[in-house]
Amino acid sequence: MTEHIEQRPVGKQFNNSYDIVIVGSGLVGASLCLAFAGTAKAYGLSIALLDAAPIAANTPSAAGALDGRATALALGSRNLLHSIGLWQHLAPHAQAISNIQVSDQGQPWKSEMQAGDMQTEALGYVLQNQTMGQVFLQQITQRCSEFVHLIDQAQVTAIDNACQNSHLEYQRLGQAQSLTAQLIVMADGGRSDLREQLGMFDQVQTYDQVALVANLQLDQDHHSLACERFTSSGPLALLPLPCFEGKHRAALVWTQPIARQGELQQLSDAQLLEEIQQQVGYPMGEFLAIGDRQVYPLSLSVAQEQARQGLAVVGNAAHTLHPIAGQGFNLALRGSFALAQAVLKACEQGTPMGDLTNLNQFVATSRWDQERVISASDKVMKLFSSKKPHYSALRQLGLFTMQQIPAVKTIFTRAAMGLDVPLSKVLAMPPLVTSNSRSATRKANEPV
Repeated sequence: MTEHIEQRPVGKQFNNSYDIVIVGSGLVGASLCLAFAGTAKAYGLSIALLDAAPIAANTPSAAGALDGRATALALGSRNLLHSIGLWQHLAPHAQAISNIQVSDQGQPWKSEMQAGDMQTEALGYVLQNQTMGQVFLQQITQRCSEFVHLIDQAQVTAIDNACQNSHLEYQRLGQAQSLTAQLIVMADGGRSDLREQLGMFDQVQTYDQVALVANLQLDQDHHSLACERFTSSGPLALLPLPCFEGKHRAALVWTQPIARQGELQQLSDAQLLEEIQQQVGYPMGEFLAIGDRQVYPLSLSVAQEQARQGLAVVGNAAHTLHPIAGQGFNLALRGSFALAQAVLKACEQGTPMGDLTNLNQFVATSRWDQERVISASDKVMKLFSSKKPHYSALRQLGLFTMQQIPAVKTIFTRAAMGLDVPLSKVLAMPPLVTSNSRSATRKANEPV
C-alpha cells in the first residue's frame, strides 16, 4: 500500500513560514528530519521537507530478492538511531555483520574482525536503501504530523539568505511558490545544482574508477560475513543481506578502472558472475544469480563552504567519498545529528538556529570528522589499488600487523565501527500520533 503525499499540511497550517526547511527527502534528508523531531516537538518548531520527486510513504517491506542498493550502517550509526528511538523500527529489516574478512588477492595474509572480540552483538548492520527510506518516511508521517509539512514535486529555483529569515522559491505543478525559514538545509545529493547556484563550490578529485553495484544470490548461508577483497584492478566488497523467500543474498560493490565502464554494463550475467567469483573466491560460497547492476564513476568531493547565515549543507551535497570503506552514509548521518545537536543548543539558549555563529560550531564538528574519514578512505584506496611491488609489501605488512597485534586491530575496528566519535546529543522522536489525535489536530487547525 502506498500513501502518496500531496502538498498539504498533515497537521497545522503553516502559511509558508517555517523554522526549518530541508531540501531533499532521501535517506539523509528524512533521517535529519527525524533527528530534528524531538526538538521540534519540545520547542514548537515547524519543518518543511521538500523533494523534486513524488514522496511516497510505503509500508516497510523487503526489497525484491536481487533489487535495490544496500547500505552498511556502522555500530556507531546504529547507536545514533537508537538514541532517538528509530532503530527499533529498522532492526527487523537489518542484517547483522558479525565477521569482517579483509584480504589481498594472491597474498597469504588476511585480517578478520569479529563482533565477539569487540564484545558487541554486531560490527554493523546492512539495510536495503528502499526499506530504510520507507521506514524513515513512515515514522515522519506517524510521529511528526503536527509540525512537519511534506511537499513533493517541488523544484527549488532560488534561495536568498540575505534577509533575517532565508527565502526559498520553488515550482510545483506549474505554479511558482515561496516560503521562508530560520534555517534551510540542503540535502539534495552529490550533484547539488542548488549549492552551486549559491556559489558554494566543492573541490573534486576524480579517481578514474567506476563502482559496479548489484545484489547476488548465494548457494549457502553467508553466516553474517562481510568481505573486503583487494584485487589488482580494484577493491571488491561483499555485504550480507537478509534472507528473502528462502534465498541467501549479498550486496556487491566492485571498483574497476573507468575504461571498463561500458564493458561492465554489457557483460552477460553469467560472464559477470564468473569474473566476480574468480576475483573473490568462495568465502560466501557460489554466486548463483545477479540482480540489476548500476555502474557509476567515482570521485571525491568536499564542499568548501558548508554553512552560511540561515543555510547548512549535509550529506552528499557536502561530501562524497570512495565506497571502499562503506563510510559515506555513516559520515552523513553523523553530520546530520551534529546539525540537530546545534539546533537543540540554539533552542535551549534562545538564540536563532540559523545564526552563523551557531552553525559554525556544527561545521567545525563535521569538518573534523570529514577530514579524518575522507583522508583515511583516500589513502586506503590508493594503497590497495596500486600495482607497485612496494605497495603490495605495505598492504601485507598492514594486514599482518592488524591480525597479530590485538591493540592495533581494536583501534582499527573501533574506527570502522564509528565508535571513536562521540554521539551527538539530540532529543528522542515524539510518541506515535494516533489516527484519532491526528484527525483532531487537523480539524482544530482547519480554517473556519
